[in-house]
Amino acid sequence: MSKIAKSAKRLSVVLVSMTAVSVVGVAFAAWTSAGVGAGSAKSTTSKESTISADTFAADLYPGALKSVTVKVSNPNDYPVVVTQISDGASEVVGSCVAASVLSTGLGTATSSTALAQDASAGTTIAANGSGVYRLQTRMIADASDACKSQTFSLALTARVQSAATTAP
Repeated sequence: MSKIAKSAKRLSVVLVSMTAVSVVGVAFAAWTSAGVGAGSAKSTTSKESTISADTFAADLYPGALKSVTVKVSNPNDYPVVVTQISDGASEVVGSCVAASVLSTGLGTATSSTALAQDASAGTTIAANGSGVYRLQTRMIADASDACKSQTFSLALTARVQSAATTAP
């Protein structure tokens, strides 16, 4: 084989190889693309927690100090902590005057510290869960006879804040 024939053969192998690479590159490029756009997200709104009696202070009498528990519900889809439960005072019951029974709240109006739940249950109330808190309740020393054998309801409020953490 002559030098020219060998060179022509090499040139044709090189050209075929380059053409194959070019065709593969074009085929790959034909299947890639980019997109431009935007995503969106919408926040939810918080739902109000409720406080309900969990255990009653049985056998109150003038001057008595008893322990009661209240349950704070969390109807939200995220965990919360309670930072305050207000003091409470009874309403008028029959002829028994208002504020004959008082409860001592927990936390302060300016506190952001999470309150501990009863029975060492921690501080966080799980999403759609509830937590139990212990309060001290007492009957005033000069309660009238009209307060005998009554059931008292004490208005309480709780300050609750999100305990959600940033998702990974």
